[in-house]
Amino acid sequence: GAISGKETWAPNNTAVFNKALAAALPGDTVLVPAGKNFFALGGILATNLQNVTFSVAGTVTALDDLDHWPTSGSKCLGFIVFDSCKGLTINGGGLIDGMGKRWWNENIIGTFRKKRPKLVTIQNSQDILVEHLNMLNSPSFHLLLSAVQRAEVRFVKVEVDRQKQKELKVILSQRRRQQQQLQLGDWPLQPEDLNTDGIDPSGEDIYIHDCSILNDDDSIAVKPCSMSSCNLPCTKNLLIENMVLTGFGASIGSVPPHADNNCVRNVTFRNIQMPGTGKGIYVKSNPACDEPGKTGTIDNILYQNITITKPLWWAIWIGPQQQQEPGSALGTKCSLFYPIDPRCTTQACVTFTKIVLKDVFIEHPLLSPGVIKGNVSNPMDVTFDNVQVSNPGKWPYNHTYQCQHTKLTVLRPSSPLPQCAV
Repeated sequence: GAISGKETWAPNNTAVFNKALAAALPGDTVLVPAGKNFFALGGILATNLQNVTFSVAGTVTALDDLDHWPTSGSKCLGFIVFDSCKGLTINGGGLIDGMGKRWWNENIIGTFRKKRPKLVTIQNSQDILVEHLNMLNSPSFHLLLSAVQRAEVRFVKVEVDRQKQKELKVILSQRRRQQQQLQLGDWPLQPEDLNTDGIDPSGEDIYIHDCSILNDDDSIAVKPCSMSSCNLPCTKNLLIENMVLTGFGASIGSVPPHADNNCVRNVTFRNIQMPGTGKGIYVKSNPACDEPGKTGTIDNILYQNITITKPLWWAIWIGPQQQQEPGSALGTKCSLFYPIDPRCTTQACVTFTKIVLKDVFIEHPLLSPGVIKGNVSNPMDVTFDNVQVSNPGKWPYNHTYQCQHTKLTVLRPSSPLPQCAV
């Protein structure tokens, strides 16, 4: 059986978890007992479970043994993966610890270039409940819900050591400034991308509520679907509410174009508190219109009753994804240092329609309140309905927004009001 408290037993514990999950029958519970800490390596995989509960009352720790972590090509296997399950419940009130600090160190400072593992992945599954769970310091994403249908996530806490990530971002930012010859002075932001997302859902009929996420990348990132990626035509019908998010966005995307049309539709973020966040509202395409016929859709997105307090970066960003992962070239992407680095183009192959911001309150943003950046041949469709900014930063847009190639509808008064040119 599994042995707690022994790092050297991690490979054996992985095998024990796999054996227990493979043997689980409908109605069974696989229990991680309270007061115990089981070290394991990646490759915990459960497939085709029916009405099984995985109850983490104690702690499961992903041992940071990069040399022995199982891989597939250039990717590290996920730590815990549930595939093609129905009626799965994950609960218990315990902790899944990703021990991510060494992974981040090696990725930023060292030479490790394999794709880091995600902490918990649930994919191609239906009727899912994740509740009363704590997740800490994933090497990469914390909870990935990929191509799921009828899923609920509630009372989940995600936390990242933001101070450690900030230290690494300072190093990476200094390198990038030198490479791109940017003169930033003592710019306080460290907008580097370490991909420690909180909860990333795709699929249909997903309800995420009453969770707390403190991280240093997208707190929530709703991912697109297409028939080829999810066997579903669109990610749709998501409600995300009653959340506290401090990270880099209550996000849609990124949505890259695809031959099958990548799609996100009918998503509501409601009753969201974002104290001291980096980014706030973040709706993003992926600038990759390099092949004819590839398209993407972002449609019917509502942000309602959102409070963003003292954001350190853009309170509102609707446009191309700002991204440049460690060691990668910028290419046609939007620079993380925009507008100091002016390279940031919204391509026309992803369509933004019915993006509504209603009862949004932004308090003391460090920068000007935001960027709304469409394409001249495919303008965005955005509605402001009582969007209020108190004490917006002067730089870089003199206390207001940059708004380009956007059809703006104004319902109740908003201040400042974006001056948008189609």
